[in-house]
Amino acid sequence: MDFSGFFDYPGDSDRPMQTSLVFLPEHGENTWRVLLSFTERRPFRSGDEVLRAGDTGRAIYIVGRGSLEVVVPDKKKRGKYMHVAELEEGSVFGEQAFFDAQARSATVRALSDGEMHVLSLDSFEVLGAHHPELAREILFDLGRILSLRLRHTTAFAMDVLR
Repeated sequence: MDFSGFFDYPGDSDRPMQTSLVFLPEHGENTWRVLLSFTERRPFRSGDEVLRAGDTGRAIYIVGRGSLEVVVPDKKKRGKYMHVAELEEGSVFGEQAFFDAQARSATVRALSDGEMHVLSLDSFEVLGAHHPELAREILFDLGRILSLRLRHTTAFAMDVLR
């Protein structure tokens, strides 16, 4: 088996943070058609909580259209939330619980009407059996996004501590 290029990742490391968080940015319509055939389409309305901190579940969510915000409880102000990020078309979320089976760490709310595509772990395993190269690329891209988010969080924490 030829493993040359296994760890090669196409992409531009100089992309801005928001652009670089787009899921599978190098892939075309055919790849997306295959991937989305393994997902469940889920519409949302402005104001909906599409994911709640503390919930369990092993799925990733891909924003198809619309915008969402990621919020976490503000420990200093009971009942209030702190805005963490905004998610637009092409963004992915839920990857931590997808990998570690722990409770969701944040709440995601819809800022507009739209739809997302849900890829459960079971569906991912079926996708992987039929399209192993795509499954590998999905895992590497989720790892890339997790790494970028961790770098952003680390930079934020360092700024707070200074």
